[in-house]
Amino acid sequence: MEIRLWSVAGEADAVAVAGAGAKVRETGDTVFAAGPDATVVIARGLRNAEDLTVSGPFPRLIEGRLTGGDGLPLHAFARLGDGCLALGTARVSALGRRRGVLHRLDLRLDTPLPEHLLDLAGTPAEQPGADWLDLLPEDPVKALEMFVADWYAEVPPGTPLPARGQPEPLRAFHRAAAGRPEVYGGSLLVHGEPAPGGPAGMPIIGESADGTFEVLIEAGADDPHVYYQGLSDQPLRERERLSAYLMLMVLARAAMDRPPDGLAEGGMAFADRAQARRIVAPLRRVPLRPLRWPCARSRLYAGPGTVVLLGADDADWFEVYVGTRHRSVLRRLRKIGLDWEHFDG
Repeated sequence: MEIRLWSVAGEADAVAVAGAGAKVRETGDTVFAAGPDATVVIARGLRNAEDLTVSGPFPRLIEGRLTGGDGLPLHAFARLGDGCLALGTARVSALGRRRGVLHRLDLRLDTPLPEHLLDLAGTPAEQPGADWLDLLPEDPVKALEMFVADWYAEVPPGTPLPARGQPEPLRAFHRAAAGRPEVYGGSLLVHGEPAPGGPAGMPIIGESADGTFEVLIEAGADDPHVYYQGLSDQPLRERERLSAYLMLMVLARAAMDRPPDGLAEGGMAFADRAQARRIVAPLRRVPLRPLRWPCARSRLYAGPGTVVLLGADDADWFEVYVGTRHRSVLRRLRKIGLDWEHFDG
């Protein structure tokens, strides 16, 4: 069966493109069909005019077809509320595996979708929520747990690392981060266990990825002060204590870092004050004091599926880091005229 490009078809008609006797498998909101004529994928997750992300689990037959190169065409459809939008043929552009299991597939469309159809097919049904903001500033530990569970929902949790003798905020961080290396790594690394070696007996709990500074905490406190060693001649104390600092640090890295398995999209740019206001206008300011890293005053803003860091070293220009769970969120930023260092949108 042939369906015209960018037309809307019923699910049964879309599946029929695979050919007579096609084997149909459904996982969550995604439908796969493997037949003698083609392989069909019906999914949400259109990230831009060319890229479609399909989340697992993947039936064995479908995984073999998509990763084995059987020579049959692959037809992609975007799931709509009232049918399936025909996206045409596609090819596999990236595979995401976790612990050896295929959990994510990126497809590149052979014919890019016209701009006017992106709003129809490109916005996901749900974004990670922002209810955790309502817990701040009173309960940053619970807010961190909620954010990590939502932002990294596709990453199965694991067994927490031993955290004997650590202050409760650090133990809570390890519980939330268990099994999720993205939460431990990136531009700022958090150690599994504090290490000795800081001045005045302060334990070292982390360090920058480039090795320019270490993160220390005062010894013996329930919610200790946090210090950087290497950003100034003397240890530089952060504005927030450990419980709130860990919340801010996780948010900052969600804005700054691109996980290797494509969990998030984003970009980094330089903006003047007017541009910065436009970037954060739809978002809520995280009600905690600014971080001293990566800039002297680094404020965080957040909304559903989006985290933005605005870093200021002077009054006129800002470093802007944007992290989002879906590339469609970045579309409005194209029109602001930013000087992007890199941009996924």
